[in-house]
This record gives sequence, structure tokens and C-alpha cells, in this order.
Amino acid sequence: MTPSRRVCDRVIGSRAVVDETNASTAPRPSWWAAVAMILGGAWLITVWPIFTTLHGPTSVDEGGELFGGGVLFWGSMMEGPSGALIALGMAGSYRLLTDAGGRKARVGFVLAMIGLVIPTVVNLAFQGQVPPLLAPLFAAGLILIAAGNRAGSWLTSFERRLLLGQGIILIYSGLWFLVVRPDVLDRINGYRIYGVIADVLFGVGWILLGSGLLARLRSIKQEAPTVGAVAP
Repeated sequence: MTPSRRVCDRVIGSRAVVDETNASTAPRPSWWAAVAMILGGAWLITVWPIFTTLHGPTSVDEGGELFGGGVLFWGSMMEGPSGALIALGMAGSYRLLTDAGGRKARVGFVLAMIGLVIPTVVNLAFQGQVPPLLAPLFAAGLILIAAGNRAGSWLTSFERRLLLGQGIILIYSGLWFLVVRPDVLDRINGYRIYGVIADVLFGVGWILLGSGLLARLRSIKQEAPTVGAVAP
């Protein structure tokens, strides 16, 4: 064997060792965390039509009731359980979201959890809908997670874009009522437009993210026997 061939084989062998090490240390998506994200998004989408029907499309609360619960009750039921499920999904995906993202992703995770958990606890404890005051904090956290995972990430480019998109939706939800005048909001049924984006589209984003993680987990399980059967 020529010296150049021996060097080439050595390099290829070292790359194989690195790939095998990465494959063994890469955090697997957690099925229960992915399911929690999907359920959180689905809950938000499912309860939003009830809430918006009872509240009405404008800033005037029409005071509707369903099964003895008024607008505040259904608002808290829309955002409380969905927030708890999404927080559970993020907590179960901590390593996947932060391991390869460095300090930026870890700081983003903390900010996102603060911006998510505090309104969720208030919603569940007091059964009152909380204004999106912490939405910018949640948004900054998701954007930092996406930015921290740009290079050498365990996340796919689609998953990073989903996190970035969710952050943009949260920024929109925090600025919508500050930028658009109340009289304009009422003329265009602004509360309903707001809900379609801040609740329905936001819920779709979590369903897509959780579904992507489940699909990747299935792919890993299918590939595992094949990898183990490869001769050295």
C-alpha cells in the first residue's frame, strides 16, 4: 500500500469514528415532548373558535357564555393548558434545543420559558386571560435558540425556521394592539384577525415542530438496525 493510500485510509477512518461518536452523543427527540408540543398547538387551535365566538370580533366583550363559563374562563382555558403543554414539550427537548447552540441557545431557552411559564401559571391559577406583556421575552428566547443553532446544530433548517417564525408571531402579538388604533381595530374586526395569527397560526407552528421531531425519531429507529448491521 502506498503512503498516500495509508494516509487517505487513516483520514477516512478518523471521520468514521467522529460520525459514530456524533451519532451516539446526539440527543434524540423525545416522543412525549414532541406529542406535548402537538397537543399544545392543537388545543390552542381547537379552543380559539369558542373564545372568539363568545368574545366577539371587536374590542367590545359581548359577554357570551358556554357551559357556564364566560369569556375570561374560556380565554384562560385556551392559553393555560396549551401553554403548559408547550412548556412541557420545550423542557423535554432542552438538550436538542441547546446542546449545539451554545450559550446563546441556553440563554434563549431561559428567556422563552420565563415568557411562557409565567402567563401560563397566571392563566391556570386565576382563570383570567393575561395580556401578551411577556410575548416579546418569549419571542426573544425562541429567536436566540434559532440563532444559536445556525451552525453545527442538531436542529434541521426547517425546525430553526419554525422557531424563528414563532418568535416573529410573538412579536406581532405584542405589538399589534400598540401599533393599530382601537377604532381601526374595531372597524376591521381586529380581535379576530389577531387571534388567527397569534393563536391559530402559532398553534400550527407547534404542531409542525412536534410532528417533525416525531418523524425524525421514527427515522432514527428505522435506521438503527441498518447501522448496526454494517460490517467494520
